[in-house]
Amino acid sequence: MAKLKRKIVRAPMPAPRQQHQRKENYRNTTEETDGKNHWNTLPQEVMVNIFDYLPQSDLFRLATVCRSWRDLIHTTPHFWRTMHLKLSCAHKSLHSKRTLCLSNILGGHFKELWISCLHQHANAGCKSMANDFRKFLLNLQHPSLTSIKIVDLQLQGALLTTVSGIRQVMMRMLSGLDRLHCFQMSSAQWPLHEGIKVMDTVLTVSRGTLQSLVIDGFFEATSLAQRPAEFERVTNGILSLNRLTKLGIDYQLLTDSFVTALSRSHTGQLKVLKIVASKLENNTPLIKERAWLCLTKACPAMKVAYTVDGMPSFMAIYNALDPCLPIYKIRLLLAEKPQSLELDDFTVAVVLSLFMVSFWRRLVKFEMDIASKSELIDLTFLMLVTQCEKLLYVKTSANFHYPDTLSVAERLIQQRKRQHDETQCVETPCKRAKTNPRL
Repeated sequence: MAKLKRKIVRAPMPAPRQQHQRKENYRNTTEETDGKNHWNTLPQEVMVNIFDYLPQSDLFRLATVCRSWRDLIHTTPHFWRTMHLKLSCAHKSLHSKRTLCLSNILGGHFKELWISCLHQHANAGCKSMANDFRKFLLNLQHPSLTSIKIVDLQLQGALLTTVSGIRQVMMRMLSGLDRLHCFQMSSAQWPLHEGIKVMDTVLTVSRGTLQSLVIDGFFEATSLAQRPAEFERVTNGILSLNRLTKLGIDYQLLTDSFVTALSRSHTGQLKVLKIVASKLENNTPLIKERAWLCLTKACPAMKVAYTVDGMPSFMAIYNALDPCLPIYKIRLLLAEKPQSLELDDFTVAVVLSLFMVSFWRRLVKFEMDIASKSELIDLTFLMLVTQCEKLLYVKTSANFHYPDTLSVAERLIQQRKRQHDETQCVETPCKRAKTNPRL
């Protein structure tokens, strides 16, 4: 028998438009049958509530998904009220490009702005940072800021024309702010004639609203202290601030008359005093104990954070640190390596002993950045951690002689933190135990 050949007849392939239409119909039918809604069908209020749980880094990524998400994320003001941006002087830095882009797109939503300037080389000849900072200020679109923090700007290496341009833009921006509560510009190193104009604008515009003023390193080294007229102008402006609760200033800008006047004008008001002592010398004018006692009695709730930048002589630190100060935080920074390392190790050990003897009942935070390998520093550091009863936070980047020195200090701090938490739980019982008499 002859075999029958089957003839397979295939249907013609549909057109590309028909295939796309079939896929869309199938997708819609499956979504309807499964009961799943598309993200775009959710109300904007629900999407905003979901995005509230995400950090800003995730919001940046979600803004690239689609246009609707991008518009929703970029037009929601409370996502961008607090911003921490970075500027870098490195060539083709991604930090600077991202900061300039965000200032142009989201600058109108900023309320609390924090700018950290990252310098590639630790020198005074950085010119690109000032140019990038000027571009950043020009890109800001009508900001309504209440807090400005700019750290490590270092304008001493920039051109005078660039510094003048930054001053003009900053004065224009500050003049448009009505409710400035916090102004911090640390390590800016303004030239005196340009920095005075910026400081006058800050103190004039925010006289009745400013609560926090941190200007350590605002001017070039001791340039303001050598000009009596300009110095009195700045100090009188600080004394005129009605709501000041936090003040950060260089030790060289403090005098007996200014400290005494500060105790009279801000009685019971000043909460935090940050003092930065850089390049102390034996002939540096010192504050008398009488002036410090007036300030501590006028502001009994005041806490003092003390920073020693550079490694001066022991007598300079001993004279500048008054035991009557309620110091709760100390930072010891040694940026440059001294020529005589053995003498420096002995000085650092004596300074640590001074901290332990004078502030062992009050010290809560301690930071140290110093390059050294000496047994003296290891022993005095461990004695400091052991003897200070309230020390709960330690941050060090020192090269200790013994490798176990830092681990032993960390174990002591962790044990002290657990004891502190247990005592806090015992002293503050839960609300339920107070309201329910059966417990």
